[in-house]
Amino acid sequence: MKKLSKIATVIALGMLAVPCFAQSVKDVRINEVLVKNENSYMDDYGQRNGWIELFNSGYSNVNIAGCYLSIDPSDPSVTYKIPKNDPRTVIPPQGYVVFFADGSADKGTFYTNFTLDKTGEIYLLDAGKHESDKVVYDLEAMTPDISIGYMIFDQNEGLTWGDLPATTPGATNEVNEIIPRSEIFREHDPKGVIMAITAMTVVFSALLLLFLCFKTVGNILMRVGANKSAKAAGTAPVRQTAAQLNKDAISGEVIAAIATTIRLFEEDLHDKESEVITINRVARTYSPWSSKIYGINNQPVRKK
Repeated sequence: MKKLSKIATVIALGMLAVPCFAQSVKDVRINEVLVKNENSYMDDYGQRNGWIELFNSGYSNVNIAGCYLSIDPSDPSVTYKIPKNDPRTVIPPQGYVVFFADGSADKGTFYTNFTLDKTGEIYLLDAGKHESDKVVYDLEAMTPDISIGYMIFDQNEGLTWGDLPATTPGATNEVNEIIPRSEIFREHDPKGVIMAITAMTVVFSALLLLFLCFKTVGNILMRVGANKSAKAAGTAPVRQTAAQLNKDAISGEVIAAIATTIRLFEEDLHDKESEVITINRVARTYSPWSSKIYGINNQPVRKK
């Protein structure tokens, strides 16, 4: 039973590992292809052949060992399986690797058993021979030493497949300097005048908007208060404008005068003393023990 449980555990771990591996391979894409190589990049043997560049667009290492490169997945003779046990098949994050398509698979890991001048298609397959990426090109339209791949025409458009201005095996395809928008704006406004006007306009617009909002809310609250007062007085609610309400309201000077008068009145309310001293007799409870008639000064009566 223990052996069976161990076997089941191993199988379960293997089933979990396969989807993780396949998912990581999907981060790898065919980034650049040179079909006709006459005066461009040479391989380790000093020969010029067509080549395929793979790019890891993810943010973790991807081992492509066991995956396939092919120009026709239905034909094993033109389907190349990437060997295992070679540490160079591990592509780092945002890293590149180049395969030479010279038609002989006996030169090493990075030499395929097909060339790129036959079908006009290139496939990247995972370990289960499922398509991970695909490139289609026109053989007749291929220009010698001009590679095709992903390039950025505009920052808003993103990646676009087409002819590259220069071959860049093992490096990014973007050879033109990308100027940030801040630098472009600085070129049009070197002294910052437009930026200052724009900032001030935004600030004043925001303040004006806040003023209008508070004014509208204040008018609404004043109308609600007037309607409540009218209902409490038993009269029909009368809609008044803010100008009328301000006109009917008591001014600040009147309120200050009333408050001063009330304060002075409160200070004059103190009672005046009668200036007459009244002395009242205090009655004490009589006790024979406190009477002086029973003092020791009285001599006892002598009997004769």
